[in-house]
Amino acid sequence: MNRPPRLLLNLARPWGEADPTTLAERAVGLGFHGVGLADSSRLMPDCWVESERVLAGTSAALAGPVVASLGVRHPATVAGALRTLEDHHPGRVFAVVGRGESSVHNEGLPVPSLRSHTDHLRTLRDRLLDGDGTHRLPGRLLGAASGPRTITATADALGGVLLDVGTELGTVRRAVALARADHPDTQVWLFVRALVVNDPRDAAPAAAPLLGSCAARMVAAPAWFGLDEEQLSLARQVAVRHDYLQHGVAHATTDVDDEGARLVRDRFLLVAPDGEVTRRTSSLAGLGIDGVVVAGGLPAVVPGLPALAAALRAGVAHAVPTEESR
Repeated sequence: MNRPPRLLLNLARPWGEADPTTLAERAVGLGFHGVGLADSSRLMPDCWVESERVLAGTSAALAGPVVASLGVRHPATVAGALRTLEDHHPGRVFAVVGRGESSVHNEGLPVPSLRSHTDHLRTLRDRLLDGDGTHRLPGRLLGAASGPRTITATADALGGVLLDVGTELGTVRRAVALARADHPDTQVWLFVRALVVNDPRDAAPAAAPLLGSCAARMVAAPAWFGLDEEQLSLARQVAVRHDYLQHGVAHATTDVDDEGARLVRDRFLLVAPDGEVTRRTSSLAGLGIDGVVVAGGLPAVVPGLPALAAALRAGVAHAVPTEESR
């Protein structure tokens, strides 16, 4: 590994809850390299407008939409917006695209098939190539992926993947290896839902808002996440309690202090005291990832940002290398 993984904070905060430029500057001051702006137009400020504001008004080294939904936005318009941002702020635009989650559900649209999504990724890639084949965002355009088929297709189409596979070390190790199986130079970042709590007993209520959406990912690919029949049943019970119309707010998932909730929390979230967050981050960083995008969807992330930033910085700075590391 040539350098420690970079750290970005995803600013997934509902309308009126926090000013993205103020929060971005605060995050940079705490050691984050930049920020992402969530794409969920019914719930949060527009990610394109806010990306421009952050890039123009802060010292963030990297900023941009995370995750821009190709389920509601045509790749040609996404490419045009990214080219415009890159022209104004060369070398600082960072973007992640995906099929969409709350944005697709909330508009009553079907989730694009993998074939359709892959076509969109290739269209986006081609629209960002200059005449000489140079990419406008080299190493700074990723596709979000959770399951094995999407990981492979995204790595092939874009050469960059944001893995949304939780925090269980074995699963992340397999995902990193899969992303680079055919393309060893693929940029691999990890999406981590992390939070520092002073008491382990506080983990359950703190993690609750995101459990349902995490459970849905596990249910969609149970073999990939190593679920047996009993575990799959538990994950399903959590997934159906999630209201995507409220995704990202405190009460999005209800009744989450049970065995199923614990299963999902242990596999997908990193909500623990600071020493544990640092230790597990070190192990994840040792898998050779290029960066970490920290989810901002947990309400306690903003008030707890100093402790979280310190724990994550210590983790990536003291990564525990593994044989899979570059």
